[in-house]
Amino acid sequence: MDNQDVNDMKIIKFIQTHDGFFMDSSAYPNYLNKVKDKIPEEALQFMSASWHYDHNDPRCPHDSKIDSLIIRENLIGDFRVTNIEMLLLGGYDNRFSLSYSNVHNYSIKKNKCEWPKEDYSHGDWLIDEIILLNDNLLMHEIIFTDAVIKIKATDIIYKIL
Repeated sequence: MDNQDVNDMKIIKFIQTHDGFFMDSSAYPNYLNKVKDKIPEEALQFMSASWHYDHNDPRCPHDSKIDSLIIRENLIGDFRVTNIEMLLLGGYDNRFSLSYSNVHNYSIKKNKCEWPKEDYSHGDWLIDEIILLNDNLLMHEIIFTDAVIKIKATDIIYKIL
């Protein structure tokens, strides 16, 4: 993982240490309290869930792996709209999905796996952060061990499958 990717987080502190990672999400509830009136209800439920950063809770996305990433363009009226759905295999052998509506932009940066050499996956979900941007869109940044995904959209829906 590239340390520069971690530095993009605005609220949550995520630091690589000599023996792993340190995460501090303690400032996130205060941030959410300031912006909650501008966030769609479905996204707010996921963002503010007590289990979201609780690595002992099976609903927490930490340690999840991507099962599939689906990008769809639909014609709505005279315009095409991009939506993304990410299906994940949870760290407790569970499954869930994240759906992003009206995606304005996205990026996926895949890094070479260092270990094991035969693994070409995105790796495990380490941490994520969702922030409200000045244009009232949501930016979801997800850091995996071997990839970073950023999605800017109007709404995010989390579902247990």
